[in-house]
Amino acid sequence: MNDKQLEYFVQIAELGSFRKASEALRIAQPALTRQIQKLEEELGVKLFSRGSRGIVTTSPGTLLLERARFIRRQVEQAAADVRAEGTVPSGVVTFGAPPSVAEILFPALSKTYLALYPQVKLSFMEGVGLLRSWLLAGDLDIAILPNVRDIPARHVGLEHLVREPVYVVGPAGRFPPGAACNWRDVVPLPLVLAAPPSAVRGWLDLNLAASGEKPHIGIETESLQVQKKLVMAGLGYAVLPHSAVLRDYEAGTLTLCRVEGWLMDRVLAWRTDRPLTPAVQKMIEMTRAEMARLQSEGTFGSPDSGSPLARARRVRRKPTLPAK
Repeated sequence: MNDKQLEYFVQIAELGSFRKASEALRIAQPALTRQIQKLEEELGVKLFSRGSRGIVTTSPGTLLLERARFIRRQVEQAAADVRAEGTVPSGVVTFGAPPSVAEILFPALSKTYLALYPQVKLSFMEGVGLLRSWLLAGDLDIAILPNVRDIPARHVGLEHLVREPVYVVGPAGRFPPGAACNWRDVVPLPLVLAAPPSAVRGWLDLNLAASGEKPHIGIETESLQVQKKLVMAGLGYAVLPHSAVLRDYEAGTLTLCRVEGWLMDRVLAWRTDRPLTPAVQKMIEMTRAEMARLQSEGTFGSPDSGSPLARARRVRRKPTLPAK
């Protein structure tokens, strides 16, 4: 398997056609076909099959495409790093975060970062349960993770950023200011949650494993904004961290019941089994500083922030939750 064969393979996979790939590569289609046949013979697997919409990758072909794209990104980044040696960072930084953090962090971070390093392209990805796998697969340079229990520490660098409280989220008028509850109070509620493997689902499963109880999940959605809209419409309750609901609480569109004993960590993670590019190193430094600034402003529930939500938490009122 050589570089040319990988280049041909990726073009065919992305364009879904040998003809289109031969035109894009400016190589005769029979020659292109022979190169792919040689690659398949060497690997001992079929890489393509014909579907209703044209040429598609087989299961081994999909795996090779993922690896080939990663190799291509690394080659492009290596060239950018060499060109940028002794000057300013360039290339691409891919950064993943949960939606609640992404919508707060990424706009301010982008403005500051690109003002200093306009040669860098930023690629942001939001995720709930897939951030870990994206990072380990090499699709992300860095990620902010809510759960690092299963991360192989020998291949990943971890740095704790902030810790924030978690709330059962109801529509306006549902919970009084300062309401508090425990995880058992969550069980009978009709819930609007992200699909597993999300941090919230993992936490619920962990607490419910011994009791045999099951949460009542009426709606699943990966979208943070959709979760909150459904709660506002009275279609269920969400379970979300402080950063996800602060603005809605202050606007009076959502009310909150703090889940006692649950603090969600936000951890910055990056791969340690490959060198960090200058652009990624600068992003880590700036993310650390920006998250510290947000924490000082009370975005993640600092008790000294003086925000309405922080003041409300000083009042200890037990809410009336739906009975089982």
